[in-house]
Amino acid sequence: MFSSPAAQVLNQIAALHRNSMPTYLSFTHPWAGEGDEEAVDVLRQIAIDHKYVVDKIMTPLEAAGQDEHLGNFPMEYTGLHDLSIEYLVRRAVPYQELLIRRLEDLLDGMPDEAAPRELAEESLGLAKGHLKNLQEAVADLASS
Repeated sequence: MFSSPAAQVLNQIAALHRNSMPTYLSFTHPWAGEGDEEAVDVLRQIAIDHKYVVDKIMTPLEAAGQDEHLGNFPMEYTGLHDLSIEYLVRRAVPYQELLIRRLEDLLDGMPDEAAPRELAEESLGLAKGHLKNLQEAVADLASS
């Protein structure tokens, strides 16, 4: 279905999403006060979208018999339990910026195949939208 080089790039994209900070935080319980619901929802929606990207990429790769190499969460995430949602949303912004840079680099190295390129471009578009949502959440939390 995909060439081996395209499959390798897609696997890396899936790993970035599977091991993202918002995905990790979906397994934790950040402290959120009254009025923090929108910030909680932003992180929750990003995690949902990251799972969507992983599933959309890995389903055809697994069907084609490609091995799954998604890795593990970074150890630095283990210190993020029970922190405030305001802190976590602010901290998520630089992680999201790094994700965008990595996705752009991977897209630059993507073979010229329509289907894998579309998947990569979709993940990059979502990442840019998520950054905007995080920045808006930071501004909203700062003004409340």
